[in-house]
Amino acid sequence: MNVFNEAEFNDICKRLGADGIIRDVTIRYARPGYFNRIRNAVRYDRRGEVVFCVIRPDGRVIMTRRSDYPENIYRIPTGGIGSDEDVADAVFREVREELGLEVRIRAFAGVLRIRFQYRNESVMFYSYIFILDEVGGRLLADASDDEISEIKEVDLEEFGHLVRALDNIKGRWQDWGKFRYISSNAALDYLKHKSI
Repeated sequence: MNVFNEAEFNDICKRLGADGIIRDVTIRYARPGYFNRIRNAVRYDRRGEVVFCVIRPDGRVIMTRRSDYPENIYRIPTGGIGSDEDVADAVFREVREELGLEVRIRAFAGVLRIRFQYRNESVMFYSYIFILDEVGGRLLADASDDEISEIKEVDLEEFGHLVRALDNIKGRWQDWGKFRYISSNAALDYLKHKSI
């Protein structure tokens, strides 16, 4: 069973001098497909993810897409946390792998404790939200994986438009969009309220 480690959360806050919040969210699915995908990821591969909102030197935020996403859909990048991996180590590793960048943690916004639910089954998943400043590397050129096909650098207004688009996806990507809306919107809310 994937149980939230509050001592680890408190340690992250202490190490980073952060006042991160814990927010509980439930996502109910009418179909089993995406629910089963998350359940299998938790069972075999990861206990959660790091959500990394990278701010470029010009103040714009990096949004990403893969070639198989619906048209004009972008999100904040994320990466898995291994079963025994330190959360802060995971964020630095994932940013290097996916974006090819070196970053500094500006803020730890907190964690979303997400309950994925399908009928009477549920599984817990944890999204740790980080606000990061780019300090080095070459965007995508230094990335070690090729998951990302396109980058968009946006201001807060465009960020908001792209986040809302995730919540409005229809068809086979709808369940994925619900999940990605929650994590991307958490980063957006933090930026809007902290005026970074």
